Amino acid sequence: MSDTTEAQRNPWLYGQDGPPSGIPRPGSGPGPWASGPSAGAPVTVEPAALRRAAGAARHLQGELRYAVSHAEPDTDAAARALSTDSFASGAALAQVLAWWKARWTSLDNRLGLTADRLEATAGAYRSTDASAASAFKAQ
Repeated sequence: MSDTTEAQRNPWLYGQDGPPSGIPRPGSGPGPWASGPSAGAPVTVEPAALRRAAGAARHLQGELRYAVSHAEPDTDAAARALSTDSFASGAALAQVLAWWKARWTSLDNRLGLTADRLEATAGAYRSTDASAASAFKAQ
């Protein structure tokens, strides 16, 4: 076993978004796909698909909120009950709940932000497409 801490091995568990130190980063320049079979192929964007993906993110966000709304009070009650009987596990359970609440909140925020960005991207593509179409008609 190496001499690294769990926070170093699993930084995403401790609020870090990047990979652990020591993992090589990709070099700069075009990715391996730059000269692949789709290089230069037209890009097709479907705003409806982006909106469906945004809806799926919002649905997941709702499911997460529902699950948390049921798990949090029960876990909190268990932690308080164990703490009143002088069990050390009550304090540990309260710490776990606080840790999970932070992760649930972070995931909830990310799902909402993802949905917002998908919807904004779909709107931007539709707007740009309509603007380009009207510019061609005007000529």
